[in-house]
Amino acid sequence: MMDQPAQLRSGSLSFVEVLATSIALIGPSMTPVLIAPFMFANAGNGTWLAYVFGGVMLTFVALNINQFARRSTGAGSMYEYAAANLGPLPGALAGWILLWSYVFVAAAVLGAMALFVELLLGALGVSGSLLLHLGTVVVIAAICWQAAFRGVQVSAIVMLVLEAISVTIILGIVVTILAKHGWSIDPGELRVTGGIPNWGLAIATAVFSLVGFESATAFGAEASRPLVTIPRAVLWSVALASLFFIVTTYAEILGFAGSGKSLAAADSPLGDLATLFHAGYLRIPITLGALCSAFSVCLACVTASGRILYAMAGARLFPPALGKIEPRHGTPHVAVSAIVAVTTLIAVAALLFGVHPIDVFNDCGTLSSFGFIVIYAVISFAALVYVRRLGELRFVDGAVAVVAVVLLIVPAVTLVYPVPPPPQRWYACEFVAYLAIGAWWFARRRRRVEPA
Repeated sequence: MMDQPAQLRSGSLSFVEVLATSIALIGPSMTPVLIAPFMFANAGNGTWLAYVFGGVMLTFVALNINQFARRSTGAGSMYEYAAANLGPLPGALAGWILLWSYVFVAAAVLGAMALFVELLLGALGVSGSLLLHLGTVVVIAAICWQAAFRGVQVSAIVMLVLEAISVTIILGIVVTILAKHGWSIDPGELRVTGGIPNWGLAIATAVFSLVGFESATAFGAEASRPLVTIPRAVLWSVALASLFFIVTTYAEILGFAGSGKSLAAADSPLGDLATLFHAGYLRIPITLGALCSAFSVCLACVTASGRILYAMAGARLFPPALGKIEPRHGTPHVAVSAIVAVTTLIAVAALLFGVHPIDVFNDCGTLSSFGFIVIYAVISFAALVYVRRLGELRFVDGAVAVVAVVLLIVPAVTLVYPVPPPPQRWYACEFVAYLAIGAWWFARRRRRVEPA
């Protein structure tokens, strides 16, 4: 009797494990440590309102994603949803965009981890260097590959525990700030500075902060009770992360007010706040928590994108070797290895070209935002097609899809107008070129695999 080909382990992930992976890809502990200063430079005191807008916007997107998630399952997430309802080529391009998005998020957090390691070693008198940055990226990428190769069950729980510890420390600082300043809304934080373009750019950054809530859909073939587990994880992750970012960003702005320091110029805002509020001993735990959060993001990106690449290889859009499953651990090991290799190459190449780790984080994060904004709009449209095809289209379904797309236009426009300075001004062109390459490749693959 012939051996059966290895498959993903059906029903092996509980709701907590799926939710852990989604939250890990969001990386809540990393945003108040690394992203808040960049957003504050654009939107000022109204930064936390950008998270309110972003959270509402992505909740509408989540409702569209759940049109699929509560009715069907699979291993390829939004790629499979788009392919089944928009046709082979648009579906292939959706998967192509998702790969772009997850890979650049992973590359961004590799840069962030190089920075965090530099900050930790700086406390011991070790200065940062290119060799240190490169070594950090390569070592952490190797650890991430090993964890993704062996499976996500244990790593998902570990990611959730590490995030819980880090979030607890951050919330302790937040409560201290709010208790000192009182619990009423500060009128100064209701102002948006810099005008709509800058606030829109802050919203685009908020999208980067929140992306990952949809990654639960990549585990449809492995989740227990997937038609219940996955939709719940999608909504819970975006809601919990949005609330956390709104509260922590509001508290950070409040904490820096009147301190004589600027949040926009802070290298370690939470560490600075801990010192200001007589808890300087928390600086190292905060940085360690951010490092663990960044690792969780990287691992979640690799596991989710590896499964997308696996599903696309199964559809013969990529070489069949990428669709192989490692029999012992039940993971798409070849696809995972390819994702880790590309991600590491991007981060290493940027560092070798003299890009500082914080700029690797910011630039790769911006590049990923292009992909996520487009894919969220695509999936919202696909949801309409899907429920209409089932004969279940309601007015509310159409309204949810339209609102999601309209709200996504705000961050989309501000990524390209006003025209940003180099190198950001070239990012839209690079993304369009990437789409053109994908369209050419998938059209070529279809001609090769389809009979004449």
